[in-house]
Amino acid sequence: MSIFDIQTPQESVGFQFWKLHQQWQKRVHKALEPYHITHTQFVMMASIAWFEEQGIQPSQAQVTQLMSIDKMAFSKAVRQLEERGLVKRNQSKKDARIKALSLTKKSLIIMPQTILAIESVDREIFGTLGEHKQTFNKILLLLNKR
Repeated sequence: MSIFDIQTPQESVGFQFWKLHQQWQKRVHKALEPYHITHTQFVMMASIAWFEEQGIQPSQAQVTQLMSIDKMAFSKAVRQLEERGLVKRNQSKKDARIKALSLTKKSLIIMPQTILAIESVDREIFGTLGEHKQTFNKILLLLNKR
């Protein structure tokens, strides 16, 4: 009697997802290495950039919520970015209790390059999905709603 519900590791969605995640993370790490930023820091800066493109100066809470990241991990990453002159934290103009985030000129220089690097990794990994890429993304959106 087996302790597993499945016959082979190839049948395990979790195992296959873990393997894909490891492969993707390794390539993302390598792509960001020249910029000396972590994946979390990249996602944070990209999230701020997305808000800014929408004409919104995001609060820390808005970026934390978009990223679905632990507040302590977020705080550490934003502090590191602030120390490196890549992100600014300012009092919100609307509410003094809220810290607003913005990208600096220094980060605006590297963001287009880092985005191209990450999008290249995504095309390399997920491009094999072809016409199924949108379906895969819909599935990920569904799973992330949990």
